[in-house]
Amino acid sequence: MQVNIILLAAGKGLRFQQSVPNQVGCGSIKQLAQIDGKPLITYSIEKLQPLLEHAGVNILYVTLGANKNVIKSRLPAEVSVITSQHWSQGMGHTLAESVHSIKAHSSHVLIALADQALVTTEHYQALLNASKAQPNKIIATRCDEQLMAPAIFPEKYFPQLLKLQGDKGAGKLLQQHANKFDAITCAEAKFDIDTLADLEQVRQYLQNAQAENNLSETTP
Repeated sequence: MQVNIILLAAGKGLRFQQSVPNQVGCGSIKQLAQIDGKPLITYSIEKLQPLLEHAGVNILYVTLGANKNVIKSRLPAEVSVITSQHWSQGMGHTLAESVHSIKAHSSHVLIALADQALVTTEHYQALLNASKAQPNKIIATRCDEQLMAPAIFPEKYFPQLLKLQGDKGAGKLLQQHANKFDAITCAEAKFDIDTLADLEQVRQYLQNAQAENNLSETTP
């Protein structure tokens, strides 16, 4: 297997901007919103980087579009960037461009979303392990009986990914191929940061998790 990772972070985040009307500049850019003391984009990248230690996992790409220059300046040096020329036309166009960039040296692509901040490294690793065991199947995430990203697609599905347009992302293919995939449950995948309220919910979730962890460490 030759797996490449694409972390989609190209959107303008208009709903987020509208929810923080008093912020200007970087303060209104969703990808740079602070989570646990670091930008959201960095937080999401750090969840994926351990996968690069696996044999057959090659490169972590981040796809940028809106505000690409300021976001790129915050990325770790070892991350490769794909620039979406048509990000304003929707996630489908962005995803198609991204897959086109990596298809020549990939047998599989793991598609992740930057605003799913609570998806853990363990879940990404579970997806990867399932793909290695069933390399011809799509491996998706299941949450509340819905199929969604993050997901791994074998190269035989690349032509269909390349045809995506508008706001239709990988979820469209998951629905079309309901009998050709396996799915791993991840309750945290439902936390999708679109607004400031969503961001606060994620922050609170992390604070509660840390408090529970500290309690367990101090309880005999």
